[in-house]
Amino acid sequence: MGIRTDQAGNSWNIEQNGSLGRVGNSLVNSGLNLLINNQQFYTYQPMMTADGKEYVLHNRQNSSIAGLEVLRRIRMMEQEGIVRYLEILSNVSANTINLNVSLRTNFSGNYKTYLTDQGNADVVMLGNRESAILVTPGSTQTNRAFVFALCSPKSQLKPSISSQNKYALTFQYNLTLAPGQTVILAHAVGQVPVPRNYDRRSLAQLFRPFQLNRLQSSIPSDLRKLVANYERSGAPGGAALLSSTSLDGLGVERLRRDVLAMGETTRLVGSASCGRLTLSSDYGDAEIPFENVAAVVGGNRGTRDVARVFLRDGQVFNGRVSAENLRFVMASGGKMNLDVSNLDRLVRGQKENEGVWEEGVVALIETFGGDRLAVYGGKDFQISAATSWGSLRFSLDDLLWLSPQEDEPVGHYIEFKDGTRCYAYLSGDTVPVYSELFGEHDLEVRQIRAVVTRASVERAEELQDRAIIEPVITQPNLRLAGNQRVVCQVITPSLKVLTGTEALLISPDEIRTMTNPLEDFASEPQGPGGPEFRIELWGGGVITGRLGDAFVPIRVRGEEWKIPVGDIVAYETPVPRLNDGARQEISELIRKLGSDDWETREVATEELNGYGYLAKAILEKELNTNPDPEVRRRIERVLSGVE
Repeated sequence: MGIRTDQAGNSWNIEQNGSLGRVGNSLVNSGLNLLINNQQFYTYQPMMTADGKEYVLHNRQNSSIAGLEVLRRIRMMEQEGIVRYLEILSNVSANTINLNVSLRTNFSGNYKTYLTDQGNADVVMLGNRESAILVTPGSTQTNRAFVFALCSPKSQLKPSISSQNKYALTFQYNLTLAPGQTVILAHAVGQVPVPRNYDRRSLAQLFRPFQLNRLQSSIPSDLRKLVANYERSGAPGGAALLSSTSLDGLGVERLRRDVLAMGETTRLVGSASCGRLTLSSDYGDAEIPFENVAAVVGGNRGTRDVARVFLRDGQVFNGRVSAENLRFVMASGGKMNLDVSNLDRLVRGQKENEGVWEEGVVALIETFGGDRLAVYGGKDFQISAATSWGSLRFSLDDLLWLSPQEDEPVGHYIEFKDGTRCYAYLSGDTVPVYSELFGEHDLEVRQIRAVVTRASVERAEELQDRAIIEPVITQPNLRLAGNQRVVCQVITPSLKVLTGTEALLISPDEIRTMTNPLEDFASEPQGPGGPEFRIELWGGGVITGRLGDAFVPIRVRGEEWKIPVGDIVAYETPVPRLNDGARQEISELIRKLGSDDWETREVATEELNGYGYLAKAILEKELNTNPDPEVRRRIERVLSGVE
């Protein structure tokens, strides 16, 4: 389909089946050939999307796999110097399809070696945090190496890698497609100069542009949620956080009818009934209507100390269960009397609107003891927490979710409605909660495992519908080590930036973004003087330098913290902030755009250019309302230079 050259000067030869053909003395001879169950992908009529940005290669029916449709979408990202692939696999049959998906690359001569983004050589399976490999040439004929981005670091689906005597590499994914299911594999390839250094930091900088999370914006929004080898690095949300009390953990597929489960394999389908079911728990005693019960887990002949009741509204309680006249009638007509002390698992059939929160419920709280409580009212639920940088105090009305840290024995990740997300240790003795089933009682803080609020569930559903990762944060915020973020106000008039030749004083409001290029190593030793930041200003211009102070003082949710500069990954002011003086000056310059004097108009235009993003909102408003065509023409000229 012709040779194209990106803005970095790399040439790409994308062939009819989507593979990469050789260009000159390139290391790759035939790259990223797609094979499905060892059968070569082919297409008769390559196409492009309507905007001309992507190749679309369709194989409607793979001859050896009935019901499988394969689509390759390939986009050359010219500015980044990256070719991004989507392998879209659809099962249009009524049967499950097992697939072996291979991406095979042949090299012109033997390659020298390949390294993962964690610095491991010649691995056969990508491990924890590994997502891409760098292949270096084995001769001096070319000075370009190739990077293959194959998954996200925490993806559950990672490819195996096999080498054929250093002249070919094959990346292999194993997939299972249910009837009607579509799965997408996203991957990318890029050319880079052969590195001089292979230490972790050098590799981190080299691989960073190829991370799949940085390429997500190039994937159509309706396809992003189908990508199987990508796990979003953003925060979790919704009821999925309540994993330890999920009905899925019972190992029983829920049907329209009730299921009586015994052991690993015995499943009886039928209908259960109960005269009176009572529960005695740590929160009190209650009688539960049987129509509200989703499942009962019994003592299983003495192997369990307590029983457990799952309710259809999402609540779960452990305790002593008494069930009068508990009976099960099998679909075949057989009848059984059940005793909770001997019962293994009884799972009720699904009903419509199951799991919908009752009106007035503000949150579900999961305890380390395995209970899940629906809580009414959030302002009285006050918790204190300690972070690495300062303290927090919050109520359920402030909270989105709270979840245990996966890799640590104590501590929680917390996300608030304002976008702040941080790792913290809960403190305090008890908090008052009210549930409709047991009334008011005190819950021990140390028992809280996870909290999901109604706002979190609603936000998770919205993000899924819009196929985006996280909502946009419009307030100034700091991204900190460990995937933490605080929406904050920097409470110093200026930050001192040491550029190497002089010290500059920069107001925090002037900063559009401040980024630590070695963000993967935030909180690690950064060398004398701390990390070097790249600072982009709202008014235009870029500064590179180190901060002159060891700490940045901020205000977070009413508390004052001091953040070590080594913990800072990035600082962002998403919306420019103008003081009254700047607004007046911009308005005066706009007035001068209509001056009778040509030189006055030119000077005003240049000065408005200097304001850059800061003037954008005012200029856009003026463009739509100013009647003077000369003023509008010059405003358009200024806006054309604002990204």
